[in-house]
Amino acid sequence: MKKAYLYLLIGTILMFFSLGIIALDLIIHIAGYGLMILGMLLILQQRESPSLLIASQLTIGLLIFELLKVGVARAIMSNTLLSIGFMTLILVTQLSIFYLIIKSEGDASESLEVQTYQQAELLLSIGLLGLYFISYFSTLAFSLFAILNLCFYFFIVYVFYKLINAYSY
Repeated sequence: MKKAYLYLLIGTILMFFSLGIIALDLIIHIAGYGLMILGMLLILQQRESPSLLIASQLTIGLLIFELLKVGVARAIMSNTLLSIGFMTLILVTQLSIFYLIIKSEGDASESLEVQTYQQAELLLSIGLLGLYFISYFSTLAFSLFAILNLCFYFFIVYVFYKLINAYSY
């Protein structure tokens, strides 16, 4: 389990990492999604978890979209409404994946600490979605969204780090 959460941690870091070079970012993101899928599959080998199965399927969906994004980026970016829809879908999917992973661990361990992580992730997700929609009307909301998104990222990295240390094998 320790190895699985290490894969999830590294995959999360790679998933959010961006250099601004399209080809290199594509490789980094694909590696990140691949490590996350591998980590979830390792956990699924140890225990059955419907929420983790859904999270792995959503991650596979994001991986496929990442591969297709290069080819359809012009079509998406040319239509503002379509672009907003895709970006919202990606954000909701990413937030759902992390919620389902933490929920899976909370269901398995019944740990109060993990349940607290789950509640905090849910509150951060609601805040991110709210600020995301408000950011289209306010520059301040966009700045707050960026700050909260960074906090969310560090929170997820912290949670996976704590889960790695929770397992001794």
